Amino acid sequence: MKAIGLLSGGLDSALAVFLLQKQGIEVVGLHFRSPFWKNQDTVKQLAQELRIELREIEGKEEYLELVRNPQFGYGKNLNPCIDCKIWMLQKAKKEMEKERASFVFTGEVVGQRPKSQLKNTLRLIEKQSGLEGYLLRPLSAKLLPPTIPEEQGEVKREELLDLQGRGRKRQLELAEKWGIKHFSPPAGGCLLTDPHFSRRLKTLWESGEAYNLENVELLKVGRHFLLPSLRLVVGRNQVENERLEKLTREEDILFFPEEGKGPLALGRGKVDTALLSKAASILAYYIRSPEEVVSVGVKRGSFKETLKVERMSEEEVKKWMV
Repeated sequence: MKAIGLLSGGLDSALAVFLLQKQGIEVVGLHFRSPFWKNQDTVKQLAQELRIELREIEGKEEYLELVRNPQFGYGKNLNPCIDCKIWMLQKAKKEMEKERASFVFTGEVVGQRPKSQLKNTLRLIEKQSGLEGYLLRPLSAKLLPPTIPEEQGEVKREELLDLQGRGRKRQLELAEKWGIKHFSPPAGGCLLTDPHFSRRLKTLWESGEAYNLENVELLKVGRHFLLPSLRLVVGRNQVENERLEKLTREEDILFFPEEGKGPLALGRGKVDTALLSKAASILAYYIRSPEEVVSVGVKRGSFKETLKVERMSEEEVKKWMV
């Protein structure tokens, strides 16, 4: 027997895989990648540890649209958890049909998340995904109605669990008992649950900037300033400076210190002379130099010039920060 399982890289999905493997069920893991998710690097190592085939599905433009227009709304911030889970399970259902697998499973735990893992919400997600009767949650199976594979005796319900709530003591005990080591830490995996990132994303929608993968990637880096027709991103350290250089497109503007020490800044949008100077003045605030008038280099494509600007005041800098 074969099953398709959602593998996030976290402990819960790993335990779900292990529970089914103990019953001799072959598992194919599905991992979804999104520009909004973090902690995605451990999943391949975890799949190797569990000795399962891993398939990855990219959430690109289709997923961007889901985030902006979720049918079932958001959580506390811009996290469309219900719609997200339905979307993933619909993809899993297609894999199940393609592989002629018997069911789909997840590592969800009843009551672990305040909106998407309540019992009535779990039923809604199952129905909307088209997996009624064929969606198994091994960690909380004894608290939920039996699935068709359980009723038919293909999965032994008595060997599944009855976990609920946000505590993780039992999961950690099982991980130690079964020797599962390469899992990512809980929580913090989705940027859309972060109020700071959600605020940035909302400014992207409201400003009229292109809502695409390139601009979403830029939201993850540095300090952001929203000027008229221009987004300015200032690096906070060397790693972010290097990231900004990689994200710079031909039409973008790169600002950098000509004298003194300080970060890089990337400008994306339309500028005139006054706006260019204003952006340079913001960067000048972060440049360590004894001079009141700071030299800021400006580069766009092959064009390069140096602007002499006064540092913007702290009060003014905060006014433009988002």
